Parts: sequence; structure tokens; C-alpha cells
Amino acid sequence: MFMSRNRNAFSLSIVFIFTILAGCDKHSQEIETFKTSIKDNFVDFKGGEMHRKVSFDLSWKLRQENISEPDYFKVVVSEFTIQKFPTTCYEFDFFMKVTGHTSDQFEYAKCPDMKKTPANSIPWYDAQAYCEWLGSVFDKKGSLPTEAQWEYAATSGGKDVEYATNNGKIEPGVNTIWGDPKKAPKQPPAIDKYPPNPAGIYGMHGGVYEYVYDWYEDLYPSYAPESNPTGPKDGELKTMKGNHYPSSVISNILLRGSTDPKYGSYTVGFRCILD
Repeated sequence: MFMSRNRNAFSLSIVFIFTILAGCDKHSQEIETFKTSIKDNFVDFKGGEMHRKVSFDLSWKLRQENISEPDYFKVVVSEFTIQKFPTTCYEFDFFMKVTGHTSDQFEYAKCPDMKKTPANSIPWYDAQAYCEWLGSVFDKKGSLPTEAQWEYAATSGGKDVEYATNNGKIEPGVNTIWGDPKKAPKQPPAIDKYPPNPAGIYGMHGGVYEYVYDWYEDLYPSYAPESNPTGPKDGELKTMKGNHYPSSVISNILLRGSTDPKYGSYTVGFRCILD
């Protein structure tokens, strides 16, 4: 009787372990399919030098602090790979499904088309978790881009342009949002709604704000290191770039916003880099 019970328990254990392994194998296959589906969603940058102009906002803050105002800050970034499109609702949802990661605020995301809408209503920490996972899928280090990397990509490799559009200019309704709340969409526009910048990157204007890796500090660009700046060592708010679809102001590449990393918003999304 005792041996029979043990034999049954052993058999159940084998079945349980097999079920787990089968589940892992199932996710492995799904992840491999996912990897194949997004393998072309990246743009490689060899890195280089960028002359980062001083924004109007930073300019008056420097004057308030009696700090000499330069014409630009020289920034050098090393090579990196960045997503061509912002991460979509579908991609973030898939990440949660296969990893068990949870993001309660994503329940309130505006996702009219899961595969075409930028993921939103996601706190910074969850966005960074997705990027780290995405890196592991490609056997690389994944992260949100630094502010410098984001700007380098937005300027198509450090070119002297003001907006991350197809021509560096603003053409409301053609290559970016209208800049008029009365004409603004009620939902985040599709990731390919507007043409890409010359580097082939979509949605850096006219979609959602985008998280970057850096902590936020008003004067940080003025004392950032020249080579591969990653932001202040710590802080309470994170930096975000770009502009969001309900906005009445079309922000240029230089302008910066800040957000509490514990809370998401339907106007903020993200894209990842791979190193």
C-alpha cells in the first residue's frame, strides 16, 4: 500500500514536471515567433558626435543661476540599436503573458488597435522591465534609451534638425499632429500614422511622449559629461521626450518633460534600445 502511494505520487510529480516543461516549451515557441515578427523593427546607429542646442527653457534657467549659456553642448554617443516603432500595446501585453509580469495601470490603456497603438498607461519601471526582457530575447542588454541616445536617433544621427519628422519641419496633419486641441485625436494615433524621419524611425512626433532612462533635473544638460551621458545619478522624476497627441504645442527635439516613474499615463509610451 505504501509503495503504491509512493508510486502514484511519483507518477503525479512526473506529470507535473512534464506539464511545467511543456508550458515553458510553449512559451519558448511563442517567444521565438514574437522575436521573428519584430526582428526588422530596429535601426542601428554607429554612434558619433552631436551638437545639442540649448533650448529656450534651459536658456533662461541658466541665466537665473548665473551660468554661462553656450551655443550648444557637444555630445558623443557610442553605437546602439533602437526600435523603429514605439512598443505597442500587443507587444507589452505579450511580455506580461509570457513572463508573468504585472502592470495594473495598463488595464486603463487606450489601445484601439493592439498591434498598431503605442503601449501607454505604463509606469516607467514597467517600461524598463519590458526593455530588459526584450534585450534578453535577442541575447543583448535592453534598456530605455538615454536622453542623448533618443535625441541622436530623433536627429537621424546628430543632424542639425529641430523636429524628428521626415523633413525636419512641421506640417500639421501631414507629418505630425495638428497642434490644435479641437482637431486632436481622442486616442493615440497608430505607430505608422506619420512618415518616419530620414533614419527610418516613426512616431517621435505626433504620437505619445516617450520615456527615457535618465532621471530628470532642470539644469542637467549643462553639466552632463560629453561622452555617453546617462543623466543624474538619482532623482524623484524621470525624463520624457517628444510630444503627445492631445497637445496644443508641438515640442521640438530639445524640450524635456518629467514624470513620476511610479505612474503611467495614456499620453506616454516608450521604445527600447539594444546594446
